[in-house]
Amino acid sequence: MAVRSAMHHAGATALSELLQFPAPALDQRSLACPCGDQAVYQEVRSKTVLTAVGEVSVSRPYYLCPHCHHGQFPADVELDIEHTEFSPAVRRMQALVGQDAPFDQGRQQLKLLADLEVTTKAVERTAETLGEDVARGDQQEVRFSHTARSERREKADWNLSANGYEVRAPLGARRRTETVR
Repeated sequence: MAVRSAMHHAGATALSELLQFPAPALDQRSLACPCGDQAVYQEVRSKTVLTAVGEVSVSRPYYLCPHCHHGQFPADVELDIEHTEFSPAVRRMQALVGQDAPFDQGRQQLKLLADLEVTTKAVERTAETLGEDVARGDQQEVRFSHTARSERREKADWNLSANGYEVRAPLGARRRTETVR
């Protein structure tokens, strides 16, 4: 356990160093705002994020729109830590331990297996949020799959074979034959 803790601490220290974003160059001190105006660089702000190796500090540029007062952290979007204090890896771990067991048991598993301290509520919220995202993605995939399958059926030349349907690509497509079972 002591070796793991030391390795996590070293990893978190190194990662914190890598996540120190400098102030933008003078020609990059504004960016588009969703309102249509330009957000202007204000300062570098810090945020603590729990990662697979422990807590790290992320310093990143903050932009504020003078028109609508909407603040932006482009680095948060790039790192997928916008509106969260957990890295993508920790969120995946929370979702995994939260899907098959009570959330408090998931919290305990994260402590035991990864030496990460999270609240029971954090495991619950993350598991539910990712579950909703998966369900939304599945619905989109089902709609896409159904539409794509219908389009392929309209364009393909179907031939019955002994072990299922043999699909031949239409003219102009790559000439490969696949068997659908």
